[in-house]
Amino acid sequence: MSIFSIFNKNKEKQEVPEWASFFNKNEYNEFLGAIEEYFYSKNITYNIGDGFLNAGPNDFGFDKMGLANVAQVCKLDKPRGFKEIVKEHFEALIRTNQFAKEFKKVIHDYEKVKEYIAVRLYPDDYVPVTAKDVSMGKNFAGDIIALLVFDLPDSVQSITSEEAEKWNKTFDELFETGIQNIKSKYPLDISKQQFGEFAIWFVQGDHFFTPNIVFDFEQQQKLTGTYGSLIGIPHRHAVIIYPIEDITVVNAINALIPTVYGMNNEGPGSISNNIFWYKDGHYENLPYKIEENKIQFYPPETFVDLLNKLESAE
Repeated sequence: MSIFSIFNKNKEKQEVPEWASFFNKNEYNEFLGAIEEYFYSKNITYNIGDGFLNAGPNDFGFDKMGLANVAQVCKLDKPRGFKEIVKEHFEALIRTNQFAKEFKKVIHDYEKVKEYIAVRLYPDDYVPVTAKDVSMGKNFAGDIIALLVFDLPDSVQSITSEEAEKWNKTFDELFETGIQNIKSKYPLDISKQQFGEFAIWFVQGDHFFTPNIVFDFEQQQKLTGTYGSLIGIPHRHAVIIYPIEDITVVNAINALIPTVYGMNNEGPGSISNNIFWYKDGHYENLPYKIEENKIQFYPPETFVDLLNKLESAE
């Protein structure tokens, strides 16, 4: 393994791989340059695979690191900001490793760790098949899972069943603790915005737990219409909500699908490109496909019944 020299000005520009398709060629090469400069400054050897980086001896705590999230964060900035974003990303990994060594000493003491317990939404393929049995979570809706995690100063880490076994708490108790911890720690910016011909509620936050608004709908009655709401959870920083009152929900669906789809592709922290129907505490996936720039919508029978009801009421 060799260090990539930042002084090699004659190197050819790299083609943008599929995992980083949100970058144009110049942005992708600026991103690679930012990584190169950071690792060169640390004298750490590395190579880049398909969406991940393998590093030589380091203080990160592990050798293989995903690149998608930090790349998506860079995409939201201008190329001149990439170096600082990349540096902070990897420096946070070092801080996380140092904190983890101390945290590990008290991880079986519930009173010392309970403030860090949290619930976070992820795409269902976030947890590898090999780790399904040791992670602690449950299906939320469609392609989304809700996991019990530790919300640590510089990272979010999954809680394993082995770690929780010593706490003498049920899963439901831990889940509720996690929801309440996040609710008390992280404020949400909830605003009503015009979206084409209709209005939506837009929830955003600069932390990883904005999607947790879905656990607070009973207390946020303004977000729910007479017939429930359409919900989009594209990534960790945003949720789009459309309260359903009448048949104009059809127009809302046609507008929300490409919006959520695009936001999910851009990230960072992509969660789902699906649209969900919330009604009476239940979330149901509303499947669709986009083929040749056309939306093919495949609603479940319950939602078709609602559309028929709304149409006949016109």
